Amino acid sequence: MLRKSCLLIVITVLVSLAQPSWAELKNVIVMIGDGMGFEQVKAASFYAYGEENRLPFEKYYRGEVVTHSSNSYLDENHATDSAASATAMATGQKVDNKVISQKSGQPIDTILEQLQKQGKATGLVTTVTLTHATPAGFGTHTNHRDNHRDIADDYLKQSRPNILFGAYYKDGRGITDTKAKQAGYMVVKTREQMQHVVELAEQNSKEEVFIAGLFSPEAMPWEYDYYNPRRNPLSEEIKSEMPSYDTIPHLSEMTAAALSILDNDPNGFFLMVEGGKIDKAGHKNIIEDNVFETLEFARAFLLALNWAQNRNDTLIIVTADHECGGLKVVKTPLKPVKEPRKGFMPEVFWGTREKAGHTGVNVPIYATGQGAKEFVGVIDNTEIFTIIMKLIKDSE
Repeated sequence: MLRKSCLLIVITVLVSLAQPSWAELKNVIVMIGDGMGFEQVKAASFYAYGEENRLPFEKYYRGEVVTHSSNSYLDENHATDSAASATAMATGQKVDNKVISQKSGQPIDTILEQLQKQGKATGLVTTVTLTHATPAGFGTHTNHRDNHRDIADDYLKQSRPNILFGAYYKDGRGITDTKAKQAGYMVVKTREQMQHVVELAEQNSKEEVFIAGLFSPEAMPWEYDYYNPRRNPLSEEIKSEMPSYDTIPHLSEMTAAALSILDNDPNGFFLMVEGGKIDKAGHKNIIEDNVFETLEFARAFLLALNWAQNRNDTLIIVTADHECGGLKVVKTPLKPVKEPRKGFMPEVFWGTREKAGHTGVNVPIYATGQGAKEFVGVIDNTEIFTIIMKLIKDSE
């Protein structure tokens, strides 16, 4: 009997050790630096810290992501666009450039929609327009990324994410105040209004909420212009024509607000956060804008990391949809600095110009939390979807 009891104990221990470490995965946060390749990360780290590998997410480096689309071989630089790349990450399937989460005219369920069906809250946060390709890839379906009205209708009438935070088109092409309100969304326009909604959501945590943060026309303002107004003679003129970060939230603040609202759902949540203007700076070959957008994206990650501290039910992934600009850091700053935003810009070389800004090089992937080790090595962007869904399935 004693021998049988010992054997039973050994088997029990072995079974418990075999249980996956991600068995309780409940929340998934996917953060996408649009156009953020290895060199963009390096340049931002050199500026902020005087050395590489210092951005908050870099300690969680796991490997590289292959980004090609189903027809990127036709592109001059063999590069995907954001629509096809977002689709790959959101659905696990390759499509042609400019196509958003559909194949042969039929919609493909995205990870946001699949997790929503499992009862999870969902959210999309971006520094560009909400109907732009990357967020659209996670919550809409259309044969062309420029179908902004169709994308807006899909959000508001079909997928209905609980949180939609970002910019809007002032000509009415995408999501508007009126459309959002008619669809049952509460519309907020300022940091103060957003924080008020966070307070209301926490007071009524059992009620499902739908909030559209339409903060700025066309895109959120440039981070660099806000912190360095004297270096851009147009800064004051720009501020007079569009909102400033004096009154509207930075990406990190939108991320924190989204987390505060979504974590009220007992079933967990899916949140996609995009630093969309890293790509725009890459297209224009402006290193200052590129660095400051990357640093704000890193601050958004740090807030998500702090939120998830001491939790065993959350996975945070940081990656890019593609690289933009063919960037290469060729000379490091003259001396290290101790504080972000007070350093020296590294000398860089841009390998592309605006019309062909994307490249086909692999991009980094960082991950922390439950299941993070599953992203080690060189993976295809479609595997981001398949790995997450496997982790979720195995945690049921």
